[in-house]
Amino acid sequence: MDDEKRYKRYSEKVPIFKGLSPGDVEYILKHGKVLNFFEGKTIFHEGMLGSNLFIVLHGEVGIYQKNELIAKCKVGDAFGEMAVLNHEPRSATAASLTESRCFTLDERQVSQLLKKSDVGVKMLLNIIHVLSHRLESANAHIRELKHK
Repeated sequence: MDDEKRYKRYSEKVPIFKGLSPGDVEYILKHGKVLNFFEGKTIFHEGMLGSNLFIVLHGEVGIYQKNELIAKCKVGDAFGEMAVLNHEPRSATAASLTESRCFTLDERQVSQLLKKSDVGVKMLLNIIHVLSHRLESANAHIRELKHK
């Protein structure tokens, strides 16, 4: 698959890249890096300081709190973005459930992207949308638990 088609597919399948042109996606990808993780490899630990967000490109990543699996991130899913936004220690541990490949950006790289306002702002709005969706899901889960 040529690069243009791959970038177009990312803009359609990766929520953080939603609505971006293939050229915008290429621009973002050139600012970060791709990391490969073996099955079982810890990506970051709960309580660690960190400033990277990750997007799963291949495989599956588990998100754990106090050693309990709370979420599975599949291709296109982002994780770790809260550390970029709130400068707090990691609220969970992330570990590769399968052999995985992830794209990552650190806080400095995200800041550079924000300077290219159209791309950075779109990406930031997409991150906000992803986090809002997670918050809505968490609120629905809390309501469900209260009514049991």
